[in-house]
Amino acid sequence: MQPRELQELRDRAHEFLLAQPKAVPTSRVARHLFGARRHEMPETQVVVRALLSGDDRFVRTHDNRWTVAEGEVLAQALAGATFAVVDLETTGSVIGVDEIIEVGAVLVREGKIVDRFETLVWTDRTIPSWVARLTGIGNRDLAGAPTFSDIAGELFDFLDDRVFVAHDIRFDLPFLRWEFGRRGLDRPAVTGLCTLQLSRHLWPELESRSLVDLATRFGVIHDNPHRAAADAEATAGVLIHGLAAARALGLTDLADLLRAEEILASRGGEGMPAVAAES
Repeated sequence: MQPRELQELRDRAHEFLLAQPKAVPTSRVARHLFGARRHEMPETQVVVRALLSGDDRFVRTHDNRWTVAEGEVLAQALAGATFAVVDLETTGSVIGVDEIIEVGAVLVREGKIVDRFETLVWTDRTIPSWVARLTGIGNRDLAGAPTFSDIAGELFDFLDDRVFVAHDIRFDLPFLRWEFGRRGLDRPAVTGLCTLQLSRHLWPELESRSLVDLATRFGVIHDNPHRAAADAEATAGVLIHGLAAARALGLTDLADLLRAEEILASRGGEGMPAVAAES
């Protein structure tokens, strides 16, 4: 394609994303630019990612969706945004095969936890022994627990229109989207933020970014690892420290937070001072 044609595609993508209330996957942008018959072709999506990555008007969320820096999606001030911090325990890692057995979630606003959601989730799938050893959850523990269908509406409301946060969002958010989608429910309209990715930009000097080590570093209580509620609360604690660090760097809204890597790189790699462990 000629440079003029490439710029026209970028402008069309920008106009499209500016009108979207939430960030959208690459396939949605590809469908808008190239039509329904071509939008799922791998090469078409590669083209879209290359187009958008080369233009600073576009922002990729931590769950690999696209929006625009000046749109309402990312205009939320960090001081006023509400973050839904989520952790899942599952029977394994294969979406479409494995199932959720526990959900933990907390809402964070203005640097504090303001609400909680926690439940075991029934499955008739046998919980593998390694999962039972890791989590302490066995099939007997799920007796009487609600199914995901039972909790879907309440959980949807808890997450909807919040900034979705997880420690390694590549696992938790796709799993939830699958569970909602296969029940014919609209998937939660969320913007994805990953504390694991965020830690790489804010604290590049840290050797370990595991949730356990980050919690220890910042003095965050994490007394029951590999249980959903405890992991969600620990992730929330790391997030609260991250938001304070971001504001200290002059990052003021969600767009800044998702573009932290490039913003800090433009300052010559300036990041947070080395963090000291808290007692």
